[in-house]
Amino acid sequence: MNKRYVLWGGFIGVIVIVVLVMVRFAGQESDVTVANSAPANNSDERSAILEVRDDDWMKGNPDADVVVIKYSDFQCPACRFYASMDDRLSEELGDEVLFIYRHFPLQNFQFSRLASTYAEAAGRQGQFWDMHDLIYINQQRWSRSGDAETMFNQFVDSLELDREQFEADLEDPGLMDRIRSDYDDGRQLGVRSVPTVFINGEAIDSPGSFDGYRSLIEAHM
Repeated sequence: MNKRYVLWGGFIGVIVIVVLVMVRFAGQESDVTVANSAPANNSDERSAILEVRDDDWMKGNPDADVVVIKYSDFQCPACRFYASMDDRLSEELGDEVLFIYRHFPLQNFQFSRLASTYAEAAGRQGQFWDMHDLIYINQQRWSRSGDAETMFNQFVDSLELDREQFEADLEDPGLMDRIRSDYDDGRQLGVRSVPTVFINGEAIDSPGSFDGYRSLIEAHM
């Protein structure tokens, strides 16, 4: 059994309750909000935003007929629940589905943007998904510690990333621009809460369970 699957399995049963009280912050801005961001007014604009991009963080088959795009926040408990489901479904459905992660950090969570930067920097060394998993699996620890940065740096060491390159990437303005771009695109799509999920360009309501989520995906196959 895949190691990542085992790690997620330990808390799926507990976190399932969280998704029933999805995080809703209507009308609130993120630390990385882009000025004058306006909702996309036509289907062409929406379709362009929801196209698979070369710089998207992808899991699965890039040529799959079903594309799941998720706007997410690393400190959101409901987002952690969805991350565990995405990982499991990616294994079960294999080449039939492509999962894409896009950043939507909310200012209400103290360490959201910091977590996004660490995931992005790890991605520059080919380990976005490894950092993604470590951040979500340990979310309850670092979000309550008051010193999330120390724990994130422990993740850097555990992944044996090049520390010098990592520190340089954290200071690169282009890294934050990447997060801003995701956030701005989400706002243009009308994203106001996390997680927000699109399946083949269609925004879905919270399924509330693994089986419900799987059924929504399979309906697009």
